[in-house]
Amino acid sequence: MNGIEKQTKGKRKKTFFLKNAKYVGKNILGDFLVLRKKKYFLIGRIVETESYLGINDDASHSFSGKKTARNKILYQAGGIIYVYLIYGLYWCFNIVTSSKTNPQTVFIRALEPVEGIREMEKRRGRNRKNLTNGPCRWTEAFGVDKKFLGKKIYSDQIYILQKKKKNFDIIETDRIGIDYANQSKDLPLRYYIKENKFVSKK
Repeated sequence: MNGIEKQTKGKRKKTFFLKNAKYVGKNILGDFLVLRKKKYFLIGRIVETESYLGINDDASHSFSGKKTARNKILYQAGGIIYVYLIYGLYWCFNIVTSSKTNPQTVFIRALEPVEGIREMEKRRGRNRKNLTNGPCRWTEAFGVDKKFLGKKIYSDQIYILQKKKKNFDIIETDRIGIDYANQSKDLPLRYYIKENKFVSKK
């Protein structure tokens, strides 16, 4: 862990997540997502994200200002974790951004495994290439479940370390799996590190 900390500027603070989803989604690329356990750390480098712009984005869970039991957490100030289950099996991990009246999110699609790889492999198997290269693969590797809902992404248990130097190109393209979104499905709101082998789809 000390080697990672030397490469960073420290934790991303709450104020960072009060910015809009486009800004957060692009700027956390290359940063390290850290999950602290009692005896070890799970660390992944963020290599792919998607931004969801809220009320005016018909791919967003808060489109048109709707509020449900599932999405009510989106109407909090940025920095809160929003997880939800798909297909009754897999957890998707999002970070709420912006303000209470502007419910935006950043969806973390893929990580590059850095530390705690053996622990990840216990959940995902030993195929390193497919360990964390997708939104439900990395959450399974990290043991993400409903208990993460509502946690702060700047807490002592789970947080993002800001990388000091970022020497990579960012690809901006359309998001994945949102064909239902007639108005915004082609917007370039998916960001990934060019040529990174852990990106889910290029």
